[in-house]
Amino acid sequence: MDKIGSYKIKLNDNMHMKEVLKLHQIASNCISNIYLYREQMIADTKNLPKLLSFFLTTSADQTFSMIIDGENAEKDHKEITSFLERDTINVLYEADYHINEDESIVI
Repeated sequence: MDKIGSYKIKLNDNMHMKEVLKLHQIASNCISNIYLYREQMIADTKNLPKLLSFFLTTSADQTFSMIIDGENAEKDHKEITSFLERDTINVLYEADYHINEDESIVI
């Protein structure tokens, strides 16, 4: 079963390079796809240049969404949740949706 998780995030401070690299490392080791979305800008967290440019143009007062989707992605969600428990990150909202085999989602 596929799972889609969504987090609405507001940074308490600008992301430090070490944190961005940690997020990229987590995403590279995940089975799931992890995307960041803000004001018509989308970044795949496995693509380091796009991830860096996303955070270089995101100030601490802006909110953005993190979307995680993948098959049997419980382990990935636990790693991301652990990453999001940092002082610089404030998770405003979290939602999960489980997709059955006979369903599809169109955006």
